Amino acid sequence: MKIGKIITIILAAAICGVMVLMLSQTPPKKEKSTAKVATPKIEQNFTKEQPKSNEEFASQDELKKVKELSLSVAKSQTEGVSKQYLTSCAPCHGANAKGIVAPDITHLSKDELLKKLAEYKAGKVQNTLMKGLLTNVSDSQLESLADEISKFKK
Repeated sequence: MKIGKIITIILAAAICGVMVLMLSQTPPKKEKSTAKVATPKIEQNFTKEQPKSNEEFASQDELKKVKELSLSVAKSQTEGVSKQYLTSCAPCHGANAKGIVAPDITHLSKDELLKKLAEYKAGKVQNTLMKGLLTNVSDSQLESLADEISKFKK
């Protein structure tokens, strides 16, 4: 055999060996449960409204907290509250805007709310969750949210 063929065979064997080694060291993927649990209709809306990628959150803990809060809001009393508020604000501020993780916003007027929302949207106030939520929200939607929140019981 020529030296070129020997080198090629050795390299091919080394590459195959490295591939086998890499495949044997990767942890097995977790299997998802196939059992289906009945969920409230509101909860299903929250999962549809969640961001498509986890990159929008600063950490996995932050993402986990938002998902847990979304589920807790789905189970709470939400009569008379808009779908927009429930999907955008309630996971952190609560279904009554009294605050779960985020602060109580029931004491703010419509104008104060609009000002604060505009600051978050413009990035003047650093908050990854608020900026991410407000990125694709129109000014008319912000106004309707501020109007709704300003009417909550204090």
